Amino acid sequence: MKNKVKFHPIDRDIIKSIRDNKLASTPSKIAKTIGIHPVTAQKHVEKLSKLGYLDCKTKGNRTYCKVNMNKLRRGLT
Repeated sequence: MKNKVKFHPIDRDIIKSIRDNKLASTPSKIAKTIGIHPVTAQKHVEKLSKLGYLDCKTKGNRTYCKVNMNKLRRGLT
């Protein structure tokens, strides 16, 4: 049996807020949405991006992220 991925509660909130927004979101916008400090959001976004759950692209000094639904589905089943 596969082990399910256990997310930190902030990670779950970040993934949910990006998924519900349906547009690429910046860490500062995510922080405002879920009520955490922007630096905290940035650290969690970086971690989720390294794990492959978020697809992030940098334009200028902004980072835009989308949820990688394929990776997320495989991790949750």
